[in-house]
Amino acid sequence: MNKIVMLFLVFSIFISSTVFAELKSDAMTVQKLTAEETKDAPILTGSNVYPFFGLPCTNFTYSVTYKDEKGRAPSYIRIWLNGEWHDATKVSGDYTTGAKYTFNYVPTSGKSVFYYFEASNGAGKARAGIIDSPDQGPLLYEDKLDDNQIMLLDKSGNLLWAYDTKNDWVEGVAMSKDGNRIAAVTGYYIYLFSKDSNTPLWSFCQGCQVPPVTMASFNGVDISADGKFVAATLGNTLYYFSAESNVPVWEKQLESNVIGVAISENGSYVAVGMGNSNDAGDKIQFFDSYGTMLWEYKADHPGYVQTGNFYRPAMTPDANYVAISSGCPDRRAYLFSKDGSLLFRTEMLTTDSPVHKSAISENGNYIAYSADHMTGKDVLFLYSKSGQKLWSFGSSSDSTARAVSISEDGNYIGLGTLAGNIYMFSKFSNVPLWKFSETGTFAKIGDVKLSPDGKLLAAVGSTKKVYLFSKDSSIPLWEYSASTYVTFVDFNGEYVVAGTGAREYVFEGNSASTQEVTCTEIIQPPKQTGSSGLPSGTTSGSSVCGNSFCEPDFGETPLTCPDDCGPNAKKEDKLSDNLFNDSVENDSKPNEGAIINKYDYPPTDQSAQEFPTNIMAKSTPQSNQIPSTTQSGETKAQSGTTEKPLDLSIILLAVGVLAVIFILFSFLKRRK
Repeated sequence: MNKIVMLFLVFSIFISSTVFAELKSDAMTVQKLTAEETKDAPILTGSNVYPFFGLPCTNFTYSVTYKDEKGRAPSYIRIWLNGEWHDATKVSGDYTTGAKYTFNYVPTSGKSVFYYFEASNGAGKARAGIIDSPDQGPLLYEDKLDDNQIMLLDKSGNLLWAYDTKNDWVEGVAMSKDGNRIAAVTGYYIYLFSKDSNTPLWSFCQGCQVPPVTMASFNGVDISADGKFVAATLGNTLYYFSAESNVPVWEKQLESNVIGVAISENGSYVAVGMGNSNDAGDKIQFFDSYGTMLWEYKADHPGYVQTGNFYRPAMTPDANYVAISSGCPDRRAYLFSKDGSLLFRTEMLTTDSPVHKSAISENGNYIAYSADHMTGKDVLFLYSKSGQKLWSFGSSSDSTARAVSISEDGNYIGLGTLAGNIYMFSKFSNVPLWKFSETGTFAKIGDVKLSPDGKLLAAVGSTKKVYLFSKDSSIPLWEYSASTYVTFVDFNGEYVVAGTGAREYVFEGNSASTQEVTCTEIIQPPKQTGSSGLPSGTTSGSSVCGNSFCEPDFGETPLTCPDDCGPNAKKEDKLSDNLFNDSVENDSKPNEGAIINKYDYPPTDQSAQEFPTNIMAKSTPQSNQIPSTTQSGETKAQSGTTEKPLDLSIILLAVGVLAVIFILFSFLKRRK
């Protein structure tokens, strides 16, 4: 038993340094550096590949920044690429403030590529691009993903209009109840349309410049049922709009990137699910229509820097119930009331992967959750609002489901999986009413949406198709062929709005053929111009903005990268290779934001005004039992502090000590 406890402790330490680890694909195990090997080691940061995705025969550039506090030159800097070592080449910088090294690689097939960097200063070794397994990249697709669109179709499958976003991936779409207003968000823009025209009523952007190579940004959007209000996010900023203007009524800079957003029927409340940036976030936050945060919740996992991303919330029209799910290490499904009371929190629903999506019936009586799991394990769960699990579903062909929808009355549930399967269920049974399967090497379903009455189901996938089904048959009523992968859909029973991109398919395999080809021409990617298309803090073109190093050789200045070069820049060594890090060092509490009074606000319940601002729902102790409402509904004032990230040296020292204890324990036990 002691051996099991010790192994668990070692495993927990490793996991505590993981950020968005659920998005990493499995790769061969690499033996970790020992504590002795990392003594007096250099610092490696900013491990990345540019562009992050593309076609085979493209010239990809891997880069990393080397720094040594004593200014020592590296004895070597090399990259591990699918099991083979290659030397990296210095391109700029100095060893004290940071030197950039690169390696170029041209893949000749669509086989997955895994990599990490290792360096030595002659005394110690350091790595970047690896936590438990090497990073994956580039992602190799058969499509350039540069002809994206927002599309509106009628329920007969006729295209009413399309709006080109080119290489800017669509990150979310939402439709008013009558279909007259359509809101959409891409990696860089927020749009509002009328169903009658593909000319936006208005658009909104931050920098208003889309880089030549873009990537999933994990933005979100929703629109009130009457179409009068829009809530959307770009990066870690939440915006609230009146449909009458692209000037935000208010905006909030949050402590982390937002993965999903939901708005109540009349726009009175907004809920957001947050990822992890700079060891902050991993929360659900709930706002009123004035931008006041009424409550927030963060899972309790002592010793973990990352406590679990919260994904796209689902809200009843009156906002009385808010459903949401979480990622690693939490991996649970939740239901909250409007006042922040935790109505239930499930046991951990998966072994090592996130619970991705939530869908709730209009009265809140039924909540469906979809999950990433292992093949043959459950990927769909149906709960009552009391926290009782009614049933769950898994199949021998499915391991990941990121698309779930439920009818307004809760009688029907639609599910889409990354194995290319679409299912229809009745609330009474986990036996599907029917199953539809797409075939192919990269056939994946990214989103599904039931009509309010549950009679029709819209679905979209990497098959570059939009589908419409009847609840009574697995044979599509129609299929519409789009320009590229379709990843988001909304459907009101009369109109279907869909958006293209690859957000739900990132890290889910390569679509390019694994057959070796002879490159008759090497594709040179667009020149890096300050952004690789990754979220801020990951890579910013030829520099790494947000890595605590000011890199003027690569164009960083107090203006272009204040977080590294500005007067308040935080100068510390970071070894995090988080794909979704945000470069802004945020306070633990969001800014209040300016309130613009030129618009009429939707009504907010009087009871909401009694809530104290900045409250945090009390974290519930780890338990496999569903907590009672009384136990889980308490709230407490936010302390204004966030969990401190674990120092890497402490982690490595602890791992080494525990490993020695474990070896001695095993040796003594054998001698007995």
